[in-house]
Amino acid sequence: MKKILFGTTNEAKINQVRGALASAGIVVEGVKDKRTLPEVAEDGITASENARKKSITYAKALGRTIFSMDNALYLEGLPAEKQPGLNVRRISGSNERPTDEQMLKYYSKLIRELGERIIGYWEFGVCIANPDGEYEETVIKSPRTFVSVPSKTMVEGYPLESIQIEPDSEKYISEMTQKDQDLFWQKAIGKPLLEFVQKVKI
Repeated sequence: MKKILFGTTNEAKINQVRGALASAGIVVEGVKDKRTLPEVAEDGITASENARKKSITYAKALGRTIFSMDNALYLEGLPAEKQPGLNVRRISGSNERPTDEQMLKYYSKLIRELGERIIGYWEFGVCIANPDGEYEETVIKSPRTFVSVPSKTMVEGYPLESIQIEPDSEKYISEMTQKDQDLFWQKAIGKPLLEFVQKVKI
């Protein structure tokens, strides 16, 4: 598979996958018109379920093989019932979507309470489906270092990148250049993602 159509119009998400697969020469494209994507209720209990639903639905709607990815967050020191999981943006028990600033304030405080600098991981559910409804999927777990003092740089739509750092360089993800981010994503999820993409037969 030398070209992937990612079932999203979100450029930040597309760049993550594009960066992760850059060294393999795989072209990653996003959907140009959001109106071509049907609504999908992301009501699965795992990241994999949500990715599967989107991938299958979009593939049938567009008549093309579609790549989808969803994620969930888990933090060391939090009991299971308090883990963000799929509901990263559901904070303080509210169903209202918080702003990026509210998200950053909430998670900075939470991490400070857990120890200023903690380990967590993102669980990525990845699925590739074709228009016939056939699909293949995998789960990738990617450890992260979270800190309570946020960067002054925020990426719109991705406020938690302001409290995640790359341990070797101590650089905030939000402050990385595109080249640095490509290398970061190659290191974070590149190998398992590439292995999955290369073995997909549908």
